[in-house]
Amino acid sequence: MRMRRILLTVLISVLSLTFFGINQAQALDEITQTRITKTVFKIDNYVRVADNVVILFDSSSSMNKAFGSSGITRLQVAKELLKQRVENFPDLFPELNIGLYSYTPKGGLPNKASVKGYEVFYPMQPFNKTEFLKAVDQLPAEASGATLIGNALRRLDALLDKLTGRTVVFIFTDGSSSKDALGAKPLEMAQKLAGKYDVNFQLISTAEDSAHRKMIEAVASINEASRVHSFANLINRPEVYSGSVFAIEEAYLIAAEAKQEVVGFKLDHILFGFDKSDIELEFTDELAAVGEALKENPESYIVLAGHTDSQGEEEYNLMLSHQRVEAVGAHLAKEFQIDASRILMFWYGEAAPVASNDTLEGRKQNRRVIGFISGVK
Repeated sequence: MRMRRILLTVLISVLSLTFFGINQAQALDEITQTRITKTVFKIDNYVRVADNVVILFDSSSSMNKAFGSSGITRLQVAKELLKQRVENFPDLFPELNIGLYSYTPKGGLPNKASVKGYEVFYPMQPFNKTEFLKAVDQLPAEASGATLIGNALRRLDALLDKLTGRTVVFIFTDGSSSKDALGAKPLEMAQKLAGKYDVNFQLISTAEDSAHRKMIEAVASINEASRVHSFANLINRPEVYSGSVFAIEEAYLIAAEAKQEVVGFKLDHILFGFDKSDIELEFTDELAAVGEALKENPESYIVLAGHTDSQGEEEYNLMLSHQRVEAVGAHLAKEFQIDASRILMFWYGEAAPVASNDTLEGRKQNRRVIGFISGVK
């Protein structure tokens, strides 16, 4: 069933923000935010592209490493990130089922006959913010034990079998586990799951070894919707989670009376020809404005979202939207030397139309890449 088009509303957490370099970005719409002491992250309208979210949390010994120069462990950062992402959600969110599991079971390494793959902290159910935050608090306070992602994937089969609709599986991983207790490799297991269910994998990578990175990338390549996210890219970037569950749109609503400040820019639609992913000449000026704004604000980053019309097969359209958003990201990286870590890309195929796909003009408007620059200071 085709999803109804509604708008994802995001309020970024409050920062004391000022803007420099506005003249270079006059072609873009300003995004303003009111300076207030508290905001509410409110999802009033959204295009939901997932029905279920499964979070497989890594609490193994590798998560005991310090995160950068922060002085706190990866485990502590990951727990805090989970809390930050849901604290401002509606108290109840019955349209979305969520489950939270740790794949480092209590009691250490299971024996070969065991397929116990994870500890349940929030069993699969409609989202309830209060109960979910309690579950996050119950995750281990210290990281220890083996990385048993293979066992978690084996048990995930039974969980997915009970779900309906599309499922997004977030996996925190350093890529270090090679086989489960019964000898199967994680890549093979993920491929079987993707072939059996409507599921994609969003891998939150803490990998440092090249071989481990390759394993993670291989899992992420099993279908067009799966991908790898750098652990570092989660910090202060809520879109990494929300963009895999909701189709990102570019509205910022403010509900307070105070001084407004520019905190970003909206990139209007970059449109594409039918079955095309090359950037047309008429849009290069707007992309130049984006590139200059990013250069003038080195701590900012851009979130891009690619879309298609409804012509063609769903999986093909997902790939085409990926190619379109990659084209825009590559243009910014090449022409304006924007580091790849500052370009977040999502792609949704035909899932979030802005116009009717029954007309030529409507389909033209749906073949688009949209985006917004965040983190402007």
